[in-house]
This record gives sequence, C-alpha cells and structure tokens, in this order.
Amino acid sequence: MKNLKPSKLFYLFILFFSLHSTAQRIIETNELNTNLLKETFNNAFIDVLETTENYIVIKNTYKTYLDIDKDKRYILISNTYKLVNGTSKKDALELINKLNTDVALVKTFYTESSNTITFYYYFWTEGGFTQKSLIGSLRLYKLALDLSLQVDTAKLIM
Repeated sequence: MKNLKPSKLFYLFILFFSLHSTAQRIIETNELNTNLLKETFNNAFIDVLETTENYIVIKNTYKTYLDIDKDKRYILISNTYKLVNGTSKKDALELINKLNTDVALVKTFYTESSNTITFYYYFWTEGGFTQKSLIGSLRLYKLALDLSLQVDTAKLIM
C-alpha cells in the first residue's frame, strides 16, 4: 500500500488559508462612519443604543459615547457622570488631578456649572485601524473607568 504525502501546494494552501482567516483588514479613514462602528460593536456583541450621523452610543457596562472627528482623524470615546450633590469645586478639582495623575489612559475634566466629570479617550484612526484594535481600545477604556472609580475613594462620582 502506498503512503500518501501531502504536497507542498497543500501546505501552501493551508498556510494561506490560516493567514487569511486571521488577518485583520485595515480600515482607511475614508471608510469611517457610524454604520461601520455599529457593525463593529454588533459583531463584538456590544449593545448599540443609538446611532446618528456623527456619533454612536453603546452599552458595555457603561453607557459610552463614540464621536467621529469631522476630519476622521480620531474617534473620541467619552462618558460624563454627575458628582455627588454638594461636592465643592476644590474637592472636584482634587479628584480630577488625582485621576489625571493615576489613570494615564483617560483624560478627565470637571464642569462646575453642571457638577459633572467627563472622561475622554482619543482612538486615533488617521492612517487606518482595525476593528479589533478599536474593540481592544474600548476594553482598555472600560478598565480605565473601573480604575477611576477605585481611585475615587471619597465616592464623589455617581
């Protein structure tokens, strides 16, 4: 009985198929729109709550906004939370300083008129990106929010 040996062409086919099935397509900035974001998050089983022409709202533990820059250079990922009633400006600014020092991934800002804190993360799309990198960045952003709540030992963030 003759032993069959796979040919070099067979191995080449297997290699090509395995590389092709795991390769990520680079998304160019001219392709970036909220429908692409919606598709990306739906494929990752992340709830899409709202979609407009300029932004999308998702729910991945936290209700999060993703705004596309008008020049499509980045996607701004953000959340805004109220601070506990009666929080002084001094206490809010001390918290902001602590968060901006201890949580490197996000930038936080305080708005005195609404007594809110806003978290910002810029996901750069200029030059292209993959859907996998966007989902990975969203996961890191969520971890930064989790860490921010731990850093807020006075429990000022509602």
